[in-house]
Amino acid sequence: MLRSCYALFAAILLLAGCEEPVPGTPVDPHGVTIAPARWPSAVVAASSDPPRIIALLMNETSIAPGSEWTGRIATTSNVASLEMRTESFSFNATRIAFGQFIFDQHVLDIVPQYKRPYTLQVIARNAAGNEDVRLIPIELR
Repeated sequence: MLRSCYALFAAILLLAGCEEPVPGTPVDPHGVTIAPARWPSAVVAASSDPPRIIALLMNETSIAPGSEWTGRIATTSNVASLEMRTESFSFNATRIAFGQFIFDQHVLDIVPQYKRPYTLQVIARNAAGNEDVRLIPIELR
């Protein structure tokens, strides 16, 4: 099962190299592309400009114990930090380049009372502390 998740994630990343976007690429209500056919470069922005989340890709939103939960986020170049947060956990995504962030979390055993739906807050902040927030429904199962 884990290998099939990695295969799906790899296939999506391979699609990121296509020259033309695929019609019907999913977009959330805030206009963020969920799985773009071509992964976007960082949008250059001045440090005083508001931060923006441009695209978000994660291998799954229904997360099981023992799984690897991975993702990638494209932002404007002025984003200094990117936090992934729910009411039960929080971590920062790793910046690999200006406007490009990744995360890779190994999900340990989940206590039964934490197995439920959550709203994941993806929070991009610039150096001044201004935020751009996206809400993504996830489930720990």
